[in-house]
Amino acid sequence: MFDAELNEYHIVGTGQQQVLIYHCIFCGGQTPDSRRDELFMHVTKEEFEKLRKATNGLKTVDDVVGAFGPPDFDHPAGISSTEPVGLGPRRTTDFRQMTFSSLSDTADVHVAIGLNDKVQFSFTPKPVARD
Repeated sequence: MFDAELNEYHIVGTGQQQVLIYHCIFCGGQTPDSRRDELFMHVTKEEFEKLRKATNGLKTVDDVVGAFGPPDFDHPAGISSTEPVGLGPRRTTDFRQMTFSSLSDTADVHVAIGLNDKVQFSFTPKPVARD
């Protein structure tokens, strides 16, 4: 699949998982330069470490909300995980995801909430503001 906005080619798998292609799978030629750097902010190593330290030790939803306040977005089924179940069909589980946009100028903090309200964090670059 070609994403014209990003100027990137991807292989799309089941569940809309995507793998970025850097070289043509037929001829080996290099794919065009991505526009991703023009469209998303750069998160410095220092900023990443600041966010990692701020989230370190937070284990539950109550810990996260106690530390950061209410999320900017709260998605009841914000992230999905599909896993095989024995030899039978795959099982997809939706997990709640909270997003905090005000903790960083360059990155959004995503909190995936699993069983027993256990949390996992990811940091994604914010889009560059467009006119």
